[in-house]
Amino acid sequence: MKTLIAYATKTGTAEKCARMLAERIPGATLADLRTEKPNPAPYDQVIVGGSVRMGSLHVDARQYLEGAKSILLQKRLGVFLCAGFAEKADAILENNVDAELRAHALQCECFGGEIDMGKLRGFERLITKMALRSFKDEGGAEMPHLFPERIEAFAAKFAEE
Repeated sequence: MKTLIAYATKTGTAEKCARMLAERIPGATLADLRTEKPNPAPYDQVIVGGSVRMGSLHVDARQYLEGAKSILLQKRLGVFLCAGFAEKADAILENNVDAELRAHALQCECFGGEIDMGKLRGFERLITKMALRSFKDEGGAEMPHLFPERIEAFAAKFAEE
């Protein structure tokens, strides 16, 4: 089964997750949506993912989902998010991914997220520091992190049997 894994990332977490998926789905093709917009038509299944900043899915992932919607509705579809605060994933999906695509998707999942302050600049760095400070002040149990078990389970749904 031909699989496309298309992702858009700002600091590399969505790419890291896409590569982890590709390792588990034989023959998967990776595409960075910041630099290319592959035609999904030749693929049997398409997985689209991206990073989330301040509640918004990466613009390139969002535009790809919207622009290829008619084709994606004919494919086995998966959508993944990389979001530091995974508990907000349902709202993020609802606000950023078309309802018809969400309903059609075999799987929509948040893989969690990572925060690398060294890759953030300016206003985004300031806001992230404030959010993390607030998170700690409110007794947040754990810092944002990836959930490898979610990636494994997601990949298993798309791996050829």
